[in-house]
Amino acid sequence: MNEQTSSGGRPHQSEGRRRALLLINRKGTRGNLPLESGLHLLHQSGIDTEVQTPDEPDRISELIRQQAKGFDLVVLGGGDGTFSHALDVLLECGLPVGVLPMGNANDLARTLGIPAEAESACRIIAEGHTRQIDVGRIESAGGVPTHFFNVASMGLSVRIARRLSPDRKQRWGVFAYLACAWEAVHEQRSFLARITCDGDATELRSMQLAVGNGRYYGGGMTIVDDAAIDDARLDLYALPRLPGWRLAVLLPILRWGWHRPIDDILSLHGQEIAVETDRPLRVNVDGEVRARTPVVFRVVPKAIRVFVPSPPDGTQGGA
Repeated sequence: MNEQTSSGGRPHQSEGRRRALLLINRKGTRGNLPLESGLHLLHQSGIDTEVQTPDEPDRISELIRQQAKGFDLVVLGGGDGTFSHALDVLLECGLPVGVLPMGNANDLARTLGIPAEAESACRIIAEGHTRQIDVGRIESAGGVPTHFFNVASMGLSVRIARRLSPDRKQRWGVFAYLACAWEAVHEQRSFLARITCDGDATELRSMQLAVGNGRYYGGGMTIVDDAAIDDARLDLYALPRLPGWRLAVLLPILRWGWHRPIDDILSLHGQEIAVETDRPLRVNVDGEVRARTPVVFRVVPKAIRVFVPSPPDGTQGGA
C-alpha cells in the first residue's frame, strides 16, 4: 500500500478517513505472512495504516502506549501471546482493536470467528463491526495484576508450555501441543487446591486446573461447551489425576467442552474465583507463565472493543 506520510513519519489523515496503528510480531509462528492485499483493502475502506514491526515483540506494548493517542484504532498481528501481553496497555488506550492471527494456536481469533488468512482478517476490520468483549483479571500474591483474553491454568498446562519451544511450534504446528501434552502427562504431579467460586469453597486434588474467559484455548480446546467471551463469567474445570487410559478416553470430551456431566471433573463458573494450592504453582496465562498461586481471577465485563465478523443479519457497528 502506498501511503503519504508527514514529516514526522505519520500518515496525513484526509477528512472522513481513519488512522490505524498496525503492529506486527514478525517473530511469531506466522509473522511473515504477506499483508499487501489486506493493507490495500483497508486503504480502500478509508483506513490509513502505519505499519511497525519492532525487532523485539516486548516493545509492542511500549509502542502502543507511546503512540496510540494519535490513532483511531490499533491492529495487532501475532499469536495469543502477543495479544495477551499487549492487553493491559490496550485497555489503557481504549481504542478498538483489530486482530490479525499470525500465531500457531490463534485461540482468540477462533473465539471471535476471525479467519487466519490475512486479507480476510483485514476485511473484517474494514467492514467496521465491533463487539464489546470481556477479559479476565488475575491478582497474584506479590505480583502486579494483569489481564488475559483466553485462559489461565496451572498444573499440566505449565509443563506443556515449558516443552513447547518456538522451534517445535514452527515445525509441528498444532501437533506440537499434543506431543508436549503426552510427554507432560507422564511426569505430572497432582496438587491440592482450595477453590472459592463466588463465595462457595471446594477442595480437591487435581493435575490440571483451568479458568477460561473466552471459549477456546490450547490450540482449539473448548473450556466448556456454552462458554462465550462476552457472557460476563469465568469458567473453571479441574481434572483429577487419572490413569493414562482414562485420560485418553476423556480427551475428546475435554476438547469439545462436554465435561460437565463427568463426575471426575469439577466444573464451575462465576464472576470471581480464588485458587490456593498446597505449594506455590506457576500459572500459565494465554500460553506463557506469568503468575503464581495463590491467585484471584475476576471477569471484567465488556472491557474492550474488537472488530469481529458482521452478524448474518448485516447489522453494522462502528469504530
